[in-house]
Amino acid sequence: MSHARLVPLVAAIAACAACGATDPAPAPVGTGEVTEAVVRRVVDGDTLIARVDGEDERVRMLGVDAPESVAEDRRVECFGPQASARAKQLLPEGARVDLATDPSQGSRDRFGRLLAEVSLAGEPVTVNERLIAEGYAEVFRGDGRGRLQPRLRAAERTARGARLGLWSACRSGGR
Repeated sequence: MSHARLVPLVAAIAACAACGATDPAPAPVGTGEVTEAVVRRVVDGDTLIARVDGEDERVRMLGVDAPESVAEDRRVECFGPQASARAKQLLPEGARVDLATDPSQGSRDRFGRLLAEVSLAGEPVTVNERLIAEGYAEVFRGDGRGRLQPRLRAAERTARGARLGLWSACRSGGR
């Protein structure tokens, strides 16, 4: 089977496998505040700029740790450019998205970025989960209490097992 056909199949399997996790409700239902926004641009595989209430807001995708591709003080990591490119495909400029906070995680990180689950309007699976399920990022566990953690961990296990993306391209499986 070609890689182009395998990726959506594995992503769907990961999403279904995660359905049996602790929280089966599709994101962003049941989270903290949900805000509608418009994508201005993707910065890298786990960060974007979104227009929220007329202001540009830097958004970090909750639970997602994509390889570095643009940090001035760090080298480009294995699969970083590919992760960034995939995030740009999933979140094109002008796309309408829902940004959902998770009360257990706080609303901002130490850099002042809004922490959010990012869903394309009307989509039941977050972009956060899709990036991990397709092998473009791994789970950022933080304190491990995030609402999406069970689903993200299941998606990562499936991607790792199928050796998708960074799990096959980078030394020792990951970055």
